Amino acid sequence: MKSLWKISRRYIWSAILVTLLVCVINLALLLYFTFININGVEQKEMGRALMDEIVREFSCGDGGWQLSETGYEKLEQSSFLWAMLLSEEGAVVWSYKLPGELPLHYSIGDVAAFSRWYLMDYPVRVWRNGDLLCVFGMEKGSIIKIQAVYDMELIERVPELLKCLLIANVVILIGLALVMAYRFYRSLKPIARGIESLEEKKVLGLSEKGVLGDLAAKLNQTSALLRWQDEKLSKRDKARTDWIAGVSHDIRTPLALITGYADELAEEKSLGEEERKKAEVIRRQSLVIRQLISDLNLTSKLEYQSQPLQKEAFSPAGLLRECVAEYYNDGLPEKYGIELKINDGVEESCFLGDTGLLLRCFRNLIGNSFRHNPQGAEVLIELSKKREGIHLFFADTGCGIPEKVARALSEREGFLQGKTKEKQQSLNTAGHVEAGEAEGAVHVMGLLIAKQIAEAHGFRFYLQERPQGGYDVEIILVPEGEII
Repeated sequence: MKSLWKISRRYIWSAILVTLLVCVINLALLLYFTFININGVEQKEMGRALMDEIVREFSCGDGGWQLSETGYEKLEQSSFLWAMLLSEEGAVVWSYKLPGELPLHYSIGDVAAFSRWYLMDYPVRVWRNGDLLCVFGMEKGSIIKIQAVYDMELIERVPELLKCLLIANVVILIGLALVMAYRFYRSLKPIARGIESLEEKKVLGLSEKGVLGDLAAKLNQTSALLRWQDEKLSKRDKARTDWIAGVSHDIRTPLALITGYADELAEEKSLGEEERKKAEVIRRQSLVIRQLISDLNLTSKLEYQSQPLQKEAFSPAGLLRECVAEYYNDGLPEKYGIELKINDGVEESCFLGDTGLLLRCFRNLIGNSFRHNPQGAEVLIELSKKREGIHLFFADTGCGIPEKVARALSEREGFLQGKTKEKQQSLNTAGHVEAGEAEGAVHVMGLLIAKQIAEAHGFRFYLQERPQGGYDVEIILVPEGEII
């Protein structure tokens, strides 16, 4: 909803700025056109300066009033259609292209009338020269003359009135902008709620009317589609989990019989040495199959969050010591060794977690190092405290985790550390091609379960690349799960 309010607020400010800009532009255009209209008449070939220049070219001789050649040139170049010179008595004493329909004598009233309005529909301009009155006529319909009379008190109040008018216009436009913004906000509000509900996988029922009706309809369709897909995925995941659990249960009984009979045959004295060795091989492989079934069942439950966590307080340092002690108590071969290094500030750290699953995670990581280094290796475990949390680092003096495993487990972004983007993409691509090979050749199931157990506790699981090749494992126990 905060994002919706931000959008509406931006819309309001944009509307206010546009309103003010429109008002300023309108006022500027009004002043500009007023100036152009007033100044244009004077600038055209009919202004006062031109009339004064023409009138100055008149002279009175024996033949009466005459206009010089210069005056005639200026008159012909002007926008005036005709001209005449009136005496004090109103008689025409000189004329230029005077229309025949116009009279040759005018009264004072006639002069007052056409000076203010028109002379027989001809717009005219008058200019006084001593006792004479020069009348310049223009083409009919070329100019519109408007006469207005205003009270002086009103004229003096024009700036104040313009200010009030401008304020009123701004208030009205801003009010309209606010009303439109509110309506826009009301239309967007259910859309925003619908988008938030999509994340929660709720079924939408947005009204498909109004300006945003098409968008609401699309959201309703998307909601229904996501709901349908989620139901299909849930059914598929449940069927997969149930199938794996059912197969695991059904295999346990015949597998127990095979293991039991193989154990008896391996101990049978009447059999030859070769037959007892074969029985021992059958027994060991039966145990491997049983472990693989257990791993498959566990990884399936962890993947779909159906494995309950029996959380209790535990110390990472104490749990690692317990895990290492179990290996030595069970008789660790001489070619293998485990070095546990616990740095300062870690002993007192305490977290909540399922200790059984966490021990399984640690055993898988240590067992992988032994399994991938048949010639012998030493496992190095370091527990340290850093800013991000408690860091648990697993490495060995052997080859490390093979590249095939990295290919199979690098599909999730950020899983690998120390990789360039191009390298990460190449591993992702190769992982899809060779995942089956990696799982069969390097027993990726154990590492995958370790990763799933760590992530089920909210811990971060990474593969750290070595400079010489191969990978080590780093687990970060985040502070959120720590008990202080």
